[in-house]
Amino acid sequence: MKRTLQGLLVLTLAVVLAMPAMAADEKKKKKKGRKAPAAVRVPKGIVLTAAQKTQVAAINKEFAPQLLEVAKKARAIVTDEQRKARSAAAKKAKADGKKGKEARAAVDAAAKITAEQKKALGEVNKARQAITKAARAKFAAILTAEQKAKLPKPKGKKKKKKADA
Repeated sequence: MKRTLQGLLVLTLAVVLAMPAMAADEKKKKKKGRKAPAAVRVPKGIVLTAAQKTQVAAINKEFAPQLLEVAKKARAIVTDEQRKARSAAAKKAKADGKKGKEARAAVDAAAKITAEQKKALGEVNKARQAITKAARAKFAAILTAEQKAKLPKPKGKKKKKKADA
């Protein structure tokens, strides 16, 4: 009887000590995979109801596979060497204080992207924009008028005003 109790005590102690280690392994496994891309991100300042949160999750779940497919196509167009050159050139341009078109030109020159690749990337970007536009439209449909008012204004090209003089 005493031997059985000792055995149970040792077994219980082993299980209690092993549980945190197993939990840590589970967390590591979960973090390894990339998250699915979010088609819609809720801007700061907008508080969603529980029903709206589930609708946003459904929208993201619906459009995530399409965004993943577009991302795969984009990765297939540009080689690993070009990606590395782009990244290094972008860091250098940022360090040199270049912005906008000047920085983009430096990055494109360093990556040596061909005209065919630029055309293919343009098509992929158009497809990505169409997907995100559709997702944003669905997102806007679930918002209340007050929430829509808090949405950030789209960044469009500014029209230059002609001088009357």
